[in-house]
Amino acid sequence: MPLITVDWWQGNDRERRADLVSELAATASRVTGCPLDEVTVIVRDCEPGRASGGPEGRVGIGRRDVAGYGEMGMGQGSPW
Repeated sequence: MPLITVDWWQGNDRERRADLVSELAATASRVTGCPLDEVTVIVRDCEPGRASGGPEGRVGIGRRDVAGYGEMGMGQGSPW
């Protein structure tokens, strides 16, 4: 089951948040072949400039290997 976590600046309205969640879930379902109701999207409100994931509160970009995949790589994760 895909799990997507989004750090979202505080102050964005609920309609935009709902649109984001719907689009992310639909795309994850389509790409993975997982049923839509098994996709989880978590949205966390963050103070601008203080998103998790990087040094000093900046948004980080995960390390890339030679093939360009992120730290998790291909073929790892849930084999639903």
